Amino acid sequence: MRRTKKSQGKIPSFKNNLYILSLIWKIAPGRVILTFAVQLVSFASWTFYSVVFMRYLFGSDSSSRTFEEAIVFVWIVAAAGILQYLLEAWFYMRYTPFTDIRIHYAMNKMLFDKAVSVDVSSWADPEFYDDYTRATGEAMSRGLSVVWSMGEFVAAVLAAAFVIATMCDITWISIPFLLFPVLGQMVFYKRVWEKNFQCEQAQIPYKRRYDYVNRTVYLKQYAEEMRLTHMYDIMTDTYESAYKNIKKVIHQFSLVRMVNGVIGGILCYPLAFQGMWLCGAILVMVTKTLSLGDFVVLSSAIVSANWMLDDISQSFNKMYENGLFADNLKRFLNYQSKMDETAPGVEPTLPIQTIELKNVSFRYPGQSKYALQNISMTFESGKKYALVGLNGSGKTTLVSLIMRLYDPTEGAIYVNGIDIRTYDIQKYRSLIGTTLQDFSIFAATVLENVKMGALQTEAERAACMEALSQAGVLERVQKLQNGPDTILTREFDENGAVLSGGENQKIAIARAFAGNAPIVILDEPSSALDPIAEHQVYETIARLCSQWDPSRGKISVIISHRLSSAALCDYIYVLENGTLAEQGCHAQLYAAGGIYAELFTRQAKNYREEDTNA
Repeated sequence: MRRTKKSQGKIPSFKNNLYILSLIWKIAPGRVILTFAVQLVSFASWTFYSVVFMRYLFGSDSSSRTFEEAIVFVWIVAAAGILQYLLEAWFYMRYTPFTDIRIHYAMNKMLFDKAVSVDVSSWADPEFYDDYTRATGEAMSRGLSVVWSMGEFVAAVLAAAFVIATMCDITWISIPFLLFPVLGQMVFYKRVWEKNFQCEQAQIPYKRRYDYVNRTVYLKQYAEEMRLTHMYDIMTDTYESAYKNIKKVIHQFSLVRMVNGVIGGILCYPLAFQGMWLCGAILVMVTKTLSLGDFVVLSSAIVSANWMLDDISQSFNKMYENGLFADNLKRFLNYQSKMDETAPGVEPTLPIQTIELKNVSFRYPGQSKYALQNISMTFESGKKYALVGLNGSGKTTLVSLIMRLYDPTEGAIYVNGIDIRTYDIQKYRSLIGTTLQDFSIFAATVLENVKMGALQTEAERAACMEALSQAGVLERVQKLQNGPDTILTREFDENGAVLSGGENQKIAIARAFAGNAPIVILDEPSSALDPIAEHQVYETIARLCSQWDPSRGKISVIISHRLSSAALCDYIYVLENGTLAEQGCHAQLYAAGGIYAELFTRQAKNYREEDTNA
């Protein structure tokens, strides 16, 4: 995803616009056709009134027409105008709202599908994340802008060509006055548009910080700590720094934009308008080579031609800008992640008997230091394993590799003797029941938060209810307004339930056991619980992990900061600074007097001191 200077150079703008247009065409072809049609009708009407209508009534040939013919002509034009108004009213007020939401849904769905198909490591790449946020933030508006700009460009070119041809037919002297707005629009105003876009792009990193502070100051989750600490000062410093940098960027581009805008404005308006009118007046009043009627037509036509050229310029520049966005969108949609979430593979077979790590090393993208180095360990069915170590020792990284959220930088992981990279990734992950350290509670029902998906059968519902019971939170859930069908959070429902941190954690624990998964991974499953509740939960976890099914197998891996819970496991791996420092059962490790024994003794001493003080 890393962009080179070369990739940031010449952008195939027109080709990119066609790419976006093809996406919209697949979603709503009628919208493309009707947008072009409405634009053509609009510019045709404009051209007609400013040139044809004026020439018919006031041109050099108008003296041969009768008043009655003029009246009939006006009435026909009025009727056509009413039909045009009805068409545009239907298009803008009835048709576009329906297609807008269809296009918005379809394009964002396409982006969502792509986002979940790339590996987790992609989100650590700021450039990938920038591309994604720009794509989702502008997908609909840019898509519709492409359709509108291309339709406007085609219609404006045709209309301007007709108006210019009419002016040249009246007098060739009008040509220089047409060149002024062409030069102003296509050269100087184009530079203004380009600099505007560059200015907006340069502000993006600072606006992200600016918007971050806007969010954090108002969100409830930050409110208490913001008031109890000096973090507000840091946030305001960040806000001020972003503000100053945005001002600096604007100042950097302001002079060149102003100069080009002034020159373009002089060329487009005083020189074109007043010049044409002055020249026409000379032709009518001095040389008498132009009729007054043709002068009226020229006066109207130069205004129309100028504004049409302005539309051509703006739509062209808009297409250029949209082309840059399209390049960003294409880059995002064509992004090749290291791990394809949708790639087919071998289907895992049951029972799960072993998980084996062989010489596994891992380094996060963009990092020079290894998070894990040369790890070899084995997990066997029917056993409970604990991963212990200080913060930053690599425990969560290791289980992330087992869950195949990342692939090892070196070495391999085998399940039942087969490299997990050969398995179908979705089917492989379905074998794993997890409780993550940084779990999320979604705006969905309690049962959907346990199943982490829609419930298809009564058996699945019963399994989730049993998991809630085993996690010790079912009684609390049944007291909610709609029991286990209550929506959690109040994101969409003012009657939604907001549970305590400990209750949410028990729901997260229930997730690991609701599907009877043969691999269970629990990453700090009790961090929000008090010591008594924590002890009860670990006894429950130990019991559930011991429920071994020979037809499916069961391997349980627990990460815990409470080493007393490690003593309940059959085998313990001790990590230190990304390496495997010790391994064995509790008795062996304690007797060895190494890292584990020191950590266990220190923690037990702290607990005894707490009990004495209590």
